[in-house]
Amino acid sequence: MKKLLIYGCGYPSMPSLIKYWNKKKSQKWDVAGYIDDVKFGKVDTFFGLPILGNEKLIPKFVKEGYHFFNNVASSTDNMKIVAQKLSKYKAKICTLVFPEPPNIDCETVYIGEGSCIFPDVFLGTDVHIGKNVIIRQQSNISHETVVGDLCFIAPGVGILSRVSIGEKTFIGAGAVIRDNVTVGKNCVIGMGAVVTKDVPDNITVTGIPAKPIRSKTYDNTTLKNPSEEKFITNR
Repeated sequence: MKKLLIYGCGYPSMPSLIKYWNKKKSQKWDVAGYIDDVKFGKVDTFFGLPILGNEKLIPKFVKEGYHFFNNVASSTDNMKIVAQKLSKYKAKICTLVFPEPPNIDCETVYIGEGSCIFPDVFLGTDVHIGKNVIIRQQSNISHETVVGDLCFIAPGVGILSRVSIGEKTFIGAGAVIRDNVTVGKNCVIGMGAVVTKDVPDNITVTGIPAKPIRSKTYDNTTLKNPSEEKFITNR
């Protein structure tokens, strides 16, 4: 059984999910506790598990042979920060892929290091999932789709065939992305949105059909005219 530290107290059910993993899989994980840069020194435990350190103690745990899981999902920006910290210290990363055939085509699907694919997710033929991606339960990703690094896909998302999702994109619960659509980097797809056209980098879209409401720039400027078509590439 390998020792595991969960980096970030963002998703409190992760230890329970790993217990479920240990019942189903040959590779077992012993969850020792959390690493959290905010809570360490302020509170001792989080949902019954100890908070054992912050970034400064990562080298110590690396030397002791621990693996780490990036559990920071408050934003894809924060996911990237934690991923960079773990990479800097050459930490061993835990990858969790719960689906089994027929819900995943093991011969053609690629899943990058540090990703977590929750139970009841469907991944079709020739799907490529990048590093440090979280895909929550009951999401469906159809064939020949590419999901970039550091994406977060909430529960119940439907992504049809030959879709491309850029890195650091957040997709809200119940959203649907039509086939042959390209979603850029650093985008936000709102809960329940139906995306029928390409979405450029750094754009937030909501609604049915999805329309742009915000450009995710440094000042997070809201678009003057959310329905303005120039922000969505016509197909």
